[in-house]
Amino acid sequence: MNKFALVLVGALLASACSAAPQPPPFKAVVETKDLMEHVMERQADIVWGATGSTVTADGVEELRPKTDDEWLAVRAAAINLTETGNLLLFAPRAQDDGRWVQNVQKMMEQGQRMIAAIDRKNTQEMFDVGSDLYDTCTSCHMHYMPEI
Repeated sequence: MNKFALVLVGALLASACSAAPQPPPFKAVVETKDLMEHVMERQADIVWGATGSTVTADGVEELRPKTDDEWLAVRAAAINLTETGNLLLFAPRAQDDGRWVQNVQKMMEQGQRMIAAIDRKNTQEMFDVGSDLYDTCTSCHMHYMPEI
């Protein structure tokens, strides 16, 4: 065998060995509607309910996580909400590869911003990102589920 053939065989073997393994097949267990209702909506409610203000007879009460456990809970909700976006990008949930994907990616970017705001314990930023997140969710719902 000449040197060229040895180099070619070596290159082919190296290429075959370095190829990434195929991911396991994705299997959706619940319908998209159930994923939204039982995972995303519940997590979003925790995130949205963590900041803001409430006007009472006694005055204005500022809402914010107060204990380490409360901060941890809202951070976990933001992580769950953001990661759930990945589940929306697989068939059969992905509605199309245009607007659907853009909305999901935008939601996930806002989720990452929310996690960063939580890590900084910046409640004003959390409130602002929460507003952006709400607008993104509403825009997607108006297009794909106008009946809600």
